[in-house]
Amino acid sequence: MEGRDLWQRGGGHGARGCCVTRNARIGCRWRRTLSQLRVRLTAEDTAAYRERSQRRDQIVLRVMTALAISGQTARLFFDAGLAGNLYFDGVLFRLFGLACFATLFALSFHTITRRCLHAVVGVGYLLATASLAAAYAAVSWQAPLVNSTMGIALILLSAFSFGRRQVALVAVAAVVVAVVHMPLAGMGSLALPTRLVGCGVVGLITVTASWFLDQHWRRGFLVERALERSHADLSRAHRDLEAAHTVLIDQQAQLVRAERSAALGRLVASLAHQINAPVGIQVSLASHLTDQTNHFSQRVASGELRRADLTDYLATARDSSALLLDNACRMANLVTTLKRLNGEVGNDDGAGVEVVDVSDLLARLRPAMEALMPPQVTLAVEAVTGARVFGASTLLDTILHQTVSNAARHAFPDGRPGAVRVCVRPETDGRVALTVADDGCGIAPEHLERVFDPFYTDGAIGGSSTGGDGLGLSLVHSMVVGPLCGQIAIDSRVGVGTTVTVRLPAAA
Repeated sequence: MEGRDLWQRGGGHGARGCCVTRNARIGCRWRRTLSQLRVRLTAEDTAAYRERSQRRDQIVLRVMTALAISGQTARLFFDAGLAGNLYFDGVLFRLFGLACFATLFALSFHTITRRCLHAVVGVGYLLATASLAAAYAAVSWQAPLVNSTMGIALILLSAFSFGRRQVALVAVAAVVVAVVHMPLAGMGSLALPTRLVGCGVVGLITVTASWFLDQHWRRGFLVERALERSHADLSRAHRDLEAAHTVLIDQQAQLVRAERSAALGRLVASLAHQINAPVGIQVSLASHLTDQTNHFSQRVASGELRRADLTDYLATARDSSALLLDNACRMANLVTTLKRLNGEVGNDDGAGVEVVDVSDLLARLRPAMEALMPPQVTLAVEAVTGARVFGASTLLDTILHQTVSNAARHAFPDGRPGAVRVCVRPETDGRVALTVADDGCGIAPEHLERVFDPFYTDGAIGGSSTGGDGLGLSLVHSMVVGPLCGQIAIDSRVGVGTTVTVRLPAAA
């Protein structure tokens, strides 16, 4: 018997232990659930949310009092039309309740409700509901309706922001309703503890609903704050981008001005270099011819002129004149090239617009192009019959001569063997492509971007070591994009070769 008693007592302790453990687990689960539902705010967000909730509480108070005033006013007129005695029974209490609601509505626009909203709402709410309860309790069949209305009015307090003041407001309202309102409504026969328990349950529901609503509003507030921060970040990034864009435009303008100045400097320096040689030769020849003329004049004046002196003077004059004429022609050709480079191509060059058959032009110029090839370089020509373009034959002649001679002169240094291929083919976009390609040494990337600059020369692509003046491709570019209204592109890889492609409008 003692063993069984001990076993039963031990079993009883074990059952109680299991219950305690189960309750602890349930409590932990509830705490974890509430922790997940709870929305936490930072100190900065808390201050902003408090400001937001105060404004929202004023709006809620305004809406609730407006609905109460409109409802009670409609009920007053309804009762007056339904039965006269209903209108006069408790009319003073009705009017006092309406006056309390009207006062709360007016105070919702005042700053006092932002500082002491719960106190103001508590006083006004309790006075108004007590007056209406006393008014409607005068009619016996309205008592149940009054009781349910008071419960609903208590639950409506959940629309205000959750907090200590909200909990205090609901608790005070529940106690006052149980102690004051319910006896006024004819429910004084119920025991006070019963009334307190009933109002306490309704108050607990109100506080719980207020907490859940507050968490919902907090989540919405956090979303709005995140959107505001994102918008602020985007606005700041947009301003930064605008500032960077402004700086970039300024820097680009400065770079353009600097590049123009540098290009002008290079052009002036190259032009001075090109002019300096023939001008210097002409100055030297003119000075030499002047000295020889003075010496010849002295011999004539002294009567010591001999036949050999006359012969020497004539030879000097003849040689000097030939050299002067040659350098003057070089100057004239340079001026003509510069005019063409600037787009000043007139009728004196035979540059009238006409329909040119490029295949016939290549057949006519092929002997001249073959004559430009070094002994170790071959020329291949591929032309589609009937490829015609709008342009001038003289300009196309110059373009072919310059591009082919440039490839023959600069693509195969030191006797390197290779081939130059000239190809003409129509394209689908209404243009005719003229391609001059070689498999020579190619052009370095640092020079490729400037091959169309006037007077740009380098020993590998047309410098003085190969006899170029740096105007060939520049002149070709000016003619193609100018009077011929075409496009030109150059592609080159070191050790592979160079391809110059000219696209011109096709003629029907």
